[in-house]
Amino acid sequence: MTVTVTRKPGGITQLFNTDTGRVTYKCKADSAYMLIEAFGGIVKFNQKNAMATVTGHVTSLESCDVLKNGHPEYKDALTAIITAHKEFAKSVSDSYQKEITELENKLSGI
Repeated sequence: MTVTVTRKPGGITQLFNTDTGRVTYKCKADSAYMLIEAFGGIVKFNQKNAMATVTGHVTSLESCDVLKNGHPEYKDALTAIITAHKEFAKSVSDSYQKEITELENKLSGI
C-alpha cells in the first residue's frame, strides 16, 4: 500500500491511497474549511482530527459539515478559504525563495 501525503491550505492534510483510490482529508487545526467537489460544497472541519473521505462515489464525514451556496456561513467560509490559500501560497513561495537564495550563494562560492 502506498499513501501520498500532501499538505493543503488551512491546516489540512490530504492522504491518497494509490492502491484503493481513497482520498482522506484530515484537519490538523482546531477547525478549517475546504472546497471539496465530491461533497458539493465547502466542508467545514469542526475540530482537530476531523476527516472527510472520498472513495470512488462513496463519501463520508467525521466531525464535519457541508456548507452549500446559500448557507448562512458560506460567504465567511469562502473568505476563510481564500485567506488560507493566500497564506499557504506565501509560505510556499518564501520557502522556495529561501532555497533559491541558498543555491545562488552556493553557486557564487564556486
